[in-house]
Amino acid sequence: MLQEELDATNRGLLALTIEAQEKNEEVQAITQQLWQFARMATMGELAASIAHELNNPLTVISLWIELLSAQLGPSDPIQRPLRVIYQETNRMAALIHNLLDFSRYQQRRVCSLDISTEINYALELVVFHFRKRGINIIKDFQPNLPLIQAERQELQQLFLNLFTNASDAMPKGGDLTIRIYAEYGDNSSVVLEIKDTGTGIAPANLSKVMAPFFTTKPPGKGTGLGLPICRRIVREHNGSIDITSQYKKGTTVTIKFPIFND
Repeated sequence: MLQEELDATNRGLLALTIEAQEKNEEVQAITQQLWQFARMATMGELAASIAHELNNPLTVISLWIELLSAQLGPSDPIQRPLRVIYQETNRMAALIHNLLDFSRYQQRRVCSLDISTEINYALELVVFHFRKRGINIIKDFQPNLPLIQAERQELQQLFLNLFTNASDAMPKGGDLTIRIYAEYGDNSSVVLEIKDTGTGIAPANLSKVMAPFFTTKPPGKGTGLGLPICRRIVREHNGSIDITSQYKKGTTVTIKFPIFND
């Protein structure tokens, strides 16, 4: 009888030891992810600081181009390359302005927005990265879409997270299709579909992708917080988010925002 009690106690201690080890490993994994998240936040602040410093030389370049253009005749062959340089300089300045606007802390302000405009705004920040990776952007926007009520900065974070995920899923290039349309009925919504032709999500992982700190990316490449943050933002806007995927064929993220009625 005593031996049976000792055996039961030993089994209980063994189970507690295994559980403690598992909890310890989980805490270590979460701690590592938090450090990575903090590192990325620091890099974001550094990038915003560098972007701010780039404004001054870009302004000087633009001014000198305008001065040179004014001194040359309208038919001078140098005018054409000057116009190209001027346009590209302005494009870079606009990109930096958008980056700084996105990184700048602002009080939460909900207003009426056209989701197509906000998507185009976010695309401006990643279009060069997509082009470099060989990712083709296909836009299918329904005209005259109804407005939604949203916080602009949170929407930008949502879109950039989804675009980043799509890009990571297509390291060798592919197509990113962005479709926006209105859906009318009992719960009228503006529907956003973001579909990539990337690696897809394994069926065993599909139910886990919204869990905090879950990631299939290699160490240092992801925090496992992107999609949980997306879900939180969508829910705070009384919307819904759904992910479907075919392994090695691609993933589609479908988001619905309620239509704003005056």
